[in-house]
Amino acid sequence: MRYTRPADVDGVTAALADGDAVVVGGGTMVVPEMTHGRVRPSAVVDLAKAGLAGIARDGDGWVIGAMTTYTELARSNVPLLATAARGITGGPQIRNRGTVGGSASYANPSSDVPAVLVALGARMRLARRGGAREVPAAEFFAGAFRTAREPDEVLTAITVPDTAAAPGYVKFKLVEGSWPIVTAAALAGPTIRVVLGGAAAAPVVVELERASWRARLRSEVDRLLTEPWDDVLAPGHYRARIAPVIAARAVAGALEEA
Repeated sequence: MRYTRPADVDGVTAALADGDAVVVGGGTMVVPEMTHGRVRPSAVVDLAKAGLAGIARDGDGWVIGAMTTYTELARSNVPLLATAARGITGGPQIRNRGTVGGSASYANPSSDVPAVLVALGARMRLARRGGAREVPAAEFFAGAFRTAREPDEVLTAITVPDTAAAPGYVKFKLVEGSWPIVTAAALAGPTIRVVLGGAAAAPVVVELERASWRARLRSEVDRLLTEPWDDVLAPGHYRARIAPVIAARAVAGALEEA
């Protein structure tokens, strides 16, 4: 196995262009999988020195480096993302090592990050040798552990627009240290957007009129949640049953903030 730690994005994209490589951000997911033999890459590309961390204002929004940790996010003013990061469990080791870009790229349906990014209308910046592109978060998450990132691309940053909508975030789990079973990220403005995570393989977006959200929420979730996610934490039918409740809690929280 070949290990490289490039000093910049050009070095990262050059390393990824050479073959079957695994990208390591904080390493909280990839390193354990390599330890247990579930991932056997020919090369490992470590982003630790590539200059991809940090949060900066950019016009009417934020640019968040892919290597920004949960701890940095929790201390920021980025709406919804800061709230979700403050609730990450696993101890300081996870919060200080886990990165927003790594979580997004891993695309675990139960992660806190995907639904929040979709709710915010974030855009994912991807780089490859000789070029770059941006993908809306709603298109980036293609399914369970699948994204729109190509093997020779690296996620370098996430852009998040400012929003005047009030945020609300709720997650439900049965064990404090486990992955959430269902998450819900809500933004309450003239209309209401609530995005469910963990309920399906990819985030589920529910758009509602503010005046009728209580009457319409359950039926809209039932209509959109046609293939609930099923894993060792909870069966799909259980997730489908509780998803409207968690969504309603997130919307109520957002309206309290409004």
